Amino acid sequence: MSLRDILIKIFRQDVGSIAIEMYNWVHILYLVLIVGSIVGVYFLFKDKSKETQSLVLKINAIVLIGLYLTDFLVHPFMYGGQDALIVDKLPYHICTLSAILIAIINIFPNKTKAIRVPVTLLGLIGAFYYVFIPSGVTGPDVMAFCYKEIQTFVYHGVLLGYGVLALLFGDIKPDFKKCWIDAIVVVAIILISLGANAAYSIPEEHQYDWFFTTGISFGIPSGIMPFIIFGVFFGTEMVIYGICYLIDYIKNKKLLEQKSA
Repeated sequence: MSLRDILIKIFRQDVGSIAIEMYNWVHILYLVLIVGSIVGVYFLFKDKSKETQSLVLKINAIVLIGLYLTDFLVHPFMYGGQDALIVDKLPYHICTLSAILIAIINIFPNKTKAIRVPVTLLGLIGAFYYVFIPSGVTGPDVMAFCYKEIQTFVYHGVLLGYGVLALLFGDIKPDFKKCWIDAIVVVAIILISLGANAAYSIPEEHQYDWFFTTGISFGIPSGIMPFIIFGVFFGTEMVIYGICYLIDYIKNKKLLEQKSA
């Protein structure tokens, strides 16, 4: 057996016999591992110095971009050795694009301060929706522990962890006065995805739906879907903003009560 045959056996899509369906025990296991890991890392480093917490985030970013780039090396072995890349994994989805953007904001922190909050939050939101509603990677014929499923959940778990830890460690601090930047970033990503969908799709053969902006994945008219995507992602960002402000309000109120006691 050649090395190629061995790699095809390892990375093929039908490895294993346990299917993953939305919220069956396997999906719940993935969720427990992801959430448990994030909580564990937070409590392990919550009392450490800001330098240590920053290093944890940088390592997280390195792991994230590593998972994204090395995945392309495996694609030729995933579908019975068809020797092809999975075009859908190009950085036109919010989650795939986030790996590159998070790498950039960590390599050039001073030059990317303006977009640090939206880049981090959008990656968090995309990963959150993906791991909790993974409709595209679940089903009775989808094997739970093949490479594709493991890589997908690990990647999105790391992406989710980066965003959550960045908030908890104070690496980013949402500011309502600057939320217009978030809106611009969401619009820019929508425009990029629309351009990619138009450029890569082959009429009458295959239609890509990066960032779900064509509406095909949900059966929604293409003229409406970009506005829905904007509303969902920008709206969710504003919910996170509100939660952060509420937490700060409660903390400040407790401090005032302690001082006046």
